[in-house]
Amino acid sequence: MELGEPDASGRRKPVPVEGAFKTLAVDTVISAIGQKCAPSGLEEIELYSQNSEGNTVKLFNGELANYNSSNTFGMSIRGLYNGKMAYVYTETLDDEAIEELLKQLIENAKSLNSEEEEHVYAGGAEYTQCEELRADYKEHSLTEKVDLLKEIESAIKAKDPRIVQVGYCQYMENSGCVRIVNSKGLDLERTSSYMVAVLGAVATDGTNTTMGFAQDINTKFAEIEKERLVKEASETALGSLGAGRVDSGEYPVVFNKDVATDILQAFTTIFAGEAALRKISILVDKIGEKVFGNNINIIDDPFCQDAIIKVPFDDEGVPCYKKYIVENGVFKGFLHSLKTAKFFGTNPTGNGFKQGVAGSVSTSPTNMYLAPGEKSEDEIIATIEKGIYVTEVGGLHAGLNPISGAFNVQATGYMIENGKKTSPVTLFVVSGNFFEMMNDVEYIANNLSKRFVGVASPSIKVRKLMVSGK
Repeated sequence: MELGEPDASGRRKPVPVEGAFKTLAVDTVISAIGQKCAPSGLEEIELYSQNSEGNTVKLFNGELANYNSSNTFGMSIRGLYNGKMAYVYTETLDDEAIEELLKQLIENAKSLNSEEEEHVYAGGAEYTQCEELRADYKEHSLTEKVDLLKEIESAIKAKDPRIVQVGYCQYMENSGCVRIVNSKGLDLERTSSYMVAVLGAVATDGTNTTMGFAQDINTKFAEIEKERLVKEASETALGSLGAGRVDSGEYPVVFNKDVATDILQAFTTIFAGEAALRKISILVDKIGEKVFGNNINIIDDPFCQDAIIKVPFDDEGVPCYKKYIVENGVFKGFLHSLKTAKFFGTNPTGNGFKQGVAGSVSTSPTNMYLAPGEKSEDEIIATIEKGIYVTEVGGLHAGLNPISGAFNVQATGYMIENGKKTSPVTLFVVSGNFFEMMNDVEYIANNLSKRFVGVASPSIKVRKLMVSGK
């Protein structure tokens, strides 16, 4: 009997997995696991492996403070036994470890009482070919990377005498490879690599002390935006000195792109198939209905030009594709893994991802973003006679409820007066409801971040939110 052929009851019969793996011509590790599966009674099996390597360089007061190099490997194995899908994880791959893993996999399956059906994805689907952005950090020496940090550290210290320390001056580089192989003939691989430079400045006026941060994600070492890092980190730190309090009341509010991104990211779970399955999303039974303002378009695009990582398939091997989650305010549908798609009788959307190699699969976006508008941030600010420009929020996850949409977060920013940012303000609380807010967005800026990872939003202007200050 071929693997995957059902018996009279409709259940797949256990067969030796060894042959299936051999036909894939996979490496010896995967073949070894396949051989061990032969007598186990597993009906389906899938191996998910992840290799990653990275380096971190930290500078402090012009000297190399730390250099750390890492190289990690992990493999998650999931198998179907008596109709139950179980998981195990390993970082060790000798014969004895493999045997113990498979025994544990079966024991884990026996202990499950879930009635939700799961399966591994069959091969044969068509996958979009996408440009692979390879970071060029291996072409540059450690000396060059240290010199880059010295340059930005020196530049921000010279920016203003009130900048008294550079608390964070760090360069990181990372590359990773994911491989998925299963007993249905799937054999896929994707890679990613990028570098990140982070700069943090401490400023004081003798009474108050503030910090400002900036970062740049890139794939080309020579294009790391050193001037922007210095400008943003220094302006954020210096701009908050002497911050006052704002009178409580309702104001038009502009969230800068970083804060708007944080808020959107905090509410991404409302679009997840798991949330719909557990009925903890307010969007259940609202597919095809208008839920946000007409100007709201939220897109999940694995091949987004502005995203640093392109994602041709998810962690279950399902092809990824561009999709509208919200189009002109209308909710188009949930993001689905194989399990949630099967539960709702629909197609998977290529959004089944692991939360770490050892984690089980749940639904999450590839590259999700709020589509930008046409006005610049300054043009949007110019429409406000008196309002608030928010540059930072704290305690975001503790201060919001993704089920009801309510949020109540402490913030820092600037007053807006007569169309311009004026005095800095701090220690105020912005309150509202995400669903109501997304129906009250008057303008969306055109400043969507380049080379973002995961979730992104431009700056947005909300017509009115409650601000609690003095």
